[in-house]
Amino acid sequence: MTGRTRLPAGEPRKASQRRIRRAESPPTRITPQWRIGDRVRWQDKAGLFRRDLGDGNAEVTIANRVYRVRTAELRPGRSNRLAASRL
Repeated sequence: MTGRTRLPAGEPRKASQRRIRRAESPPTRITPQWRIGDRVRWQDKAGLFRRDLGDGNAEVTIANRVYRVRTAELRPGRSNRLAASRL
């Protein structure tokens, strides 16, 4: 079997169909594992991570209030970056 791709019925592809490029897969985004007490940023507000609710949401304490936010919207706070660089 040669490396040429054919149509399902066996006939060769047209010239315009031969040089197609497959779509690149989007880059995989790795989300950090948050722990209780981690400093986080959400909508430019600093807060503390309270708990993961398991449905893609988390509880975050900002200025003595508890907010339910999406974990995808959370960013590491300043101290998390410094602690990670020291390891």
